[in-house]
Amino acid sequence: MGTAAQAEEAAAGWGWVTIRAKVEDGGRWHVRAVGRRRALGLLAGGVLAGGASAAAPAPIRLAGNPAWYPYSWEEGDQLHGLGMDRATAALTRLGLPYVLQTYGLWQRALAALSHGQVDLLISSVWNPARTERLLYTEPYARDDVRAFVRIDDVGLYHGVADLLGRGRPAPLGVAPLGSAYGPDMDALEARGLRLERSGTTEGMLQRVRYGRADFCVLVHQNGRHLLRTLGLTSVLAPLPFPLAPLQVRMLMRRDGPLVGRINAFNTLIATA
Repeated sequence: MGTAAQAEEAAAGWGWVTIRAKVEDGGRWHVRAVGRRRALGLLAGGVLAGGASAAAPAPIRLAGNPAWYPYSWEEGDQLHGLGMDRATAALTRLGLPYVLQTYGLWQRALAALSHGQVDLLISSVWNPARTERLLYTEPYARDDVRAFVRIDDVGLYHGVADLLGRGRPAPLGVAPLGSAYGPDMDALEARGLRLERSGTTEGMLQRVRYGRADFCVLVHQNGRHLLRTLGLTSVLAPLPFPLAPLQVRMLMRRDGPLVGRINAFNTLIATA
């Protein structure tokens, strides 16, 4: 699809998806990037570019956190990361085609799953409030949550208790708006961990850099990646101890097309 068509799709607010499906020429897999409006028309008609088999199952619609290295991140209409690799390898083993969808914001991707516009989110953290309507896979990766501080302040903190204040005013922590890190972090906040949530991740790191906050809470591997990307490795560093463990999972609807294959899918994403 050419530039004019891309502009038309973008102006209409449709965005872009990538379709991967078997077509009739020998059953080979093909990948095509098409506008979301065009993709929906193709899926509704049971036809993909190149002429998909009418007997083929409906593609599984994938999305993920747009900025959570190394588990998922977006580049234009593409979705990358360990979660993407594990999900697509598992779906290929199960003989299921898939469609990649990008949303730009985690909240939009999560809302799309809840409203039936996405079948699988490839990167998520356990949240018990979601389990009534949504189903988590088993974890496919493990990480931890860290406090990132000014390098000169690393020696001030020897354990989690130092971030809680221990009888003196607790240091001020910041986190990106809408961030959530699981029940273990919720418990720390209930014990007195001070966290303000506002703005972007980059903005929160800059607040710490210039002394307007004492620490920024991020998932460890993603936080290190951000320091490298933003050129802050000589200014900020993670504390040498975790605040909480974190398991990285995938998330699907309880009435979605993968629920009946959850056991096989769990096995495949753990070993892909």
